[in-house]
Amino acid sequence: MTEHSTQSIVDQPQPPNQRCKVMFVETAAAMGGVQRATLDLLEALDRAYWEPLLVSPEEGSLTQACRRAGVKVYILPRPRMLSTSFWISGNRRLPNPFAWAWDLGAIAEAMRRVARLLGQEQPDLVVTKGLACHFYGGLAAQRLGIPCVWHVQDFISERFGGIYRRVFGQMARHVPSNIIVIGPPIARQLPADVHGRVRVIYNGVDTKVFRPDIDGAAVRRELGIGRDKVIIGNLARLTPWKGQHHLLEAFARVARDPRTQLLLVGGPLFDSQAYEHRLRSRARELGLSDRVIFTGHRDDVPQVLAAMDIFAYSSVEKDICPLSLLQAMATGLPIVAFDIEGMRRAITSGEHGLLVPVGEPEPLAEAIAGLVSNEGLRDRLARRARCRAEEEFTLERHCVLMEAAFRWALSQPRARSSKRSVHTGAGAKK
Repeated sequence: MTEHSTQSIVDQPQPPNQRCKVMFVETAAAMGGVQRATLDLLEALDRAYWEPLLVSPEEGSLTQACRRAGVKVYILPRPRMLSTSFWISGNRRLPNPFAWAWDLGAIAEAMRRVARLLGQEQPDLVVTKGLACHFYGGLAAQRLGIPCVWHVQDFISERFGGIYRRVFGQMARHVPSNIIVIGPPIARQLPADVHGRVRVIYNGVDTKVFRPDIDGAAVRRELGIGRDKVIIGNLARLTPWKGQHHLLEAFARVARDPRTQLLLVGGPLFDSQAYEHRLRSRARELGLSDRVIFTGHRDDVPQVLAAMDIFAYSSVEKDICPLSLLQAMATGLPIVAFDIEGMRRAITSGEHGLLVPVGEPEPLAEAIAGLVSNEGLRDRLARRARCRAEEEFTLERHCVLMEAAFRWALSQPRARSSKRSVHTGAGAKK
């Protein structure tokens, strides 16, 4: 397993002599953090060397933005897949063997569809994003002898005795040419014998777009928040593992200071609205309905972040240098977050932000209240967070390392399948 530094790219193969066509196979078109990272990379790739294409199962914010950026888009509907488990007794899951059999058939059909498109477009490299895409996109690329890079940005489920992880590990041994992960915790889930093909590349943020001098006054006016208020903000998908319920409980303590307001930015996205309803109900129970603002999804993220005074990130698991956290750092916001492993790569507690025990509202509230009352501490942490983003997490650095990883994959010897020229039948909607 290699954790990239900018210096390490001197050891990489040189840029290709001719322009390479890279096809990105995405799992969704709604603009979540993974899709935002895809768009940022597609826009930043050096077009002198790379011709990016996107395959999406549906239309959405990502496909629209890619077209505006001049990226060719293919819509390739994915066969319906079923949940591989079901709930019993309210809080226990059991595997659903029927769904597993159905999903294997769906993956096989998706693989055939992608293979036809690959035969038509003849890309030099395939990059897959998302668990299902790693399977059917990777198998399609393998079938045609096209190098494939898995870009793994989420943890593999450990449910049911780790069967998902073991299946994923077996696929990792045989399908991708190389694997990019966004942090060491994900790499550790992979078999040790594939670590030589694994590279750690963290997310990157455009520090020219997210910066401290952006004016958030218009957002405050729109939301009816006065200039004298201290806004504690959170930007994340509304889902239980993002921990907004802990933040809400912490804010109930912070709200004793009448200057404070809580801003929850984001929607359920890929989940149902049950968790959002739960949060809204709890805010009413706490008597905070007029102090907690749910904005839903916003496209004007730089301005929304600029309207905040403190960024509170409440994920209780999984997250590794999430994009919204890096955006807040680049904006120059003081950060308070739960002390999960993925946060420590971005933040040294007391230097770039404050990390508190996971899932405990009381210390979270104390840290936020301390920042509310100490403007000097807020300013110091904000400046250092901005510097940290500029030093370690710029989009330019991320793109350089991703391009180096793509060149590395292309340099690996790999036999081309005779089937590559065969799959030119059914195309996809552009």
